[in-house]
Amino acid sequence: MIIAASSSSNEALADIDVAIIGSGAAGVALALRLAGRVGKIVLVEAGGSRSEARKQKQFFKEDSLTDARHPSTQLYRRRMLGGTTSVWGGRCIPLDKEDIESSGHSPGWPIAYDEIARWTADALHILQAGEDNFSADALPVSATSPLVDDVRDPDILLNRVERFSEPTDVWRKWGQDLAKSKHVLVLRGAACTNIRTSPDGNRVVGVDLRTDSGEQITLSAARIVLACGGLETTRLLLASRDTRSCGLGNEHDLVGRYYMTHLGGTAGALRFVGPQVDRCFDYGVSPDGIYIRRLILLTAEARRREKIGNIVFRPNIHSIVDPTHEDSVLSAMAFAKKLVLPEYSRKLVLGGSKVGSPAQELVLHGRNILTGMPRLFGFGIDWMRRRTFARRKLPSVFLLRRDATYPLAFDSEQSPDVNTRVMLGNSTDPFGVPRLSIQWRINEADVASIKRGYEILKTAAHRTGFGDLDFQPNFDERLRDFMGPVGGHHMGTTRMGETPEASVTNKHGEIWNTKGLFVAGSALFPTCGFANPTLTIVALAVRLADHLARNR
Repeated sequence: MIIAASSSSNEALADIDVAIIGSGAAGVALALRLAGRVGKIVLVEAGGSRSEARKQKQFFKEDSLTDARHPSTQLYRRRMLGGTTSVWGGRCIPLDKEDIESSGHSPGWPIAYDEIARWTADALHILQAGEDNFSADALPVSATSPLVDDVRDPDILLNRVERFSEPTDVWRKWGQDLAKSKHVLVLRGAACTNIRTSPDGNRVVGVDLRTDSGEQITLSAARIVLACGGLETTRLLLASRDTRSCGLGNEHDLVGRYYMTHLGGTAGALRFVGPQVDRCFDYGVSPDGIYIRRLILLTAEARRREKIGNIVFRPNIHSIVDPTHEDSVLSAMAFAKKLVLPEYSRKLVLGGSKVGSPAQELVLHGRNILTGMPRLFGFGIDWMRRRTFARRKLPSVFLLRRDATYPLAFDSEQSPDVNTRVMLGNSTDPFGVPRLSIQWRINEADVASIKRGYEILKTAAHRTGFGDLDFQPNFDERLRDFMGPVGGHHMGTTRMGETPEASVTNKHGEIWNTKGLFVAGSALFPTCGFANPTLTIVALAVRLADHLARNR
């Protein structure tokens, strides 16, 4: 059943066993998995069926940012049913075993790799991303080549793929199932403003909710799961100070610390050698009907030898605003970029333009379009067929080039840093909850790690003969200019661990010393690898649901 918080009754909100705060990927997965296995479940969402830009800014905008490269916290989040899955790109990649185990910069996760991997198939089902197969044998024949598939090198891997969801808005996909369940109550329009505990703070007892009209609701439950994202979960814990002045879970000043995003950017140019080798890195459709794409990775052995973090490389399109790409499709995209969500348009203009005059840019873009009209027309027809009107959508634009040369994009893990953190700021949102202050930085070790990753790839690509990698002039000095945070990946702020002195939660996501208060989502990640977090978020949520069901 779905009800608006403003019309809820005391009877409807009575006898709650598990309250889940947040209806995004983690919250919906939890509710689906728990339904019928525990008592009454309430899924609480601050928003409604659609996002409202004014409220996004009012409730999610940060108090301050220390680095202008970090996007505003009102981006990449959605105050609505389905949460951020309403705008995500659908990329699904599992973490590597080496991401979970102890390394030089982290004690690792408190759970074994298999404890996450065993739930991957369930997570892929919820996200509609097909089979648990991330090997290149899932690629269609048209996306294979002996020059690529037969590469056996100690430093690089070309046999892994990423999978793509439709992309699935979890509420649109699963909301009706939850609405029809007699075990689940969906409470929309109810923002959580405070977590209630027993007088000693050792046990959770409920939450305080506010409606947009200002009505206050107290929801009692013996078990609360915070599934509202890496930033909002942290804000709620720090702002809940009724029984502990430092906030919940923060006795050792760890809530909000070790904040990680992924580090991403585009640097260097990769020229593929051999006929149609670049086609091996275009999107393909797997036998189970899922869009997939081959990745360029460094081996675990190379990363251990060089003591660097995990990183992935992908051939990319040129910056759309630079008309020297001489591509009619990219020039048309430059004119249409304001129609793209700001979360994604930022990436399209990275690298800027080599043309100094706006007027000259305009002329060159126009020339590209006029001289390349047949290509643009063909692309438009294909885009409408595979993206605009398709249920399972082509993930993004990738354009094959006659010179087989592509800017090389990277996504790299950010190592956990105790001084990279989110804190409560001085200003408050309309409900009086302090906004966040973001203290984000890139440390020198991560810059050196990415630089070394490029060098390893350059040598290996030349050695194996599948491509040549060229760097921009002054690459070493300019690398920082090419990189920034992957905006929607907010991780590590309530890390799980073995002890209260070194972590915020135990291995099940339960806050140390506050029984019954759990966290679900990427805030739990002690390390992040390079992989987009959504698949792991859902796998951990399914794991947590089974834990809650076993321990009623």
